[in-house]
Amino acid sequence: MPDRHRVASVSDVPPGEGIELAAGGRMIALFNVEGEFHALDGVCPHSGGPLGQGALSGCIVTCPWHGWQFDVTTGVHQLNAGLSHPKFPVTVEGDDVFVELPEQ
Repeated sequence: MPDRHRVASVSDVPPGEGIELAAGGRMIALFNVEGEFHALDGVCPHSGGPLGQGALSGCIVTCPWHGWQFDVTTGVHQLNAGLSHPKFPVTVEGDDVFVELPEQ
């Protein structure tokens, strides 16, 4: 059964931006793409870079350390479709943003 965590307020992540946060003992990258929220594991698989600090262009985040790019709506790497980064379900209730994380 997934664990549900309140991670932010809607106003904490304006459209076109992302943030890095901790929930359930892990780093989460939370993004707002045109009013729709998406969450990825916050640690880039290449060298552990902070995806939540990366630049968001449309639905593509670029890791600030080495430029790896992921579609935040799917988790799929932009140069290797066989590489998918963990994505977590997000729900919004009022001003509260929740992320569902697998039990650890």
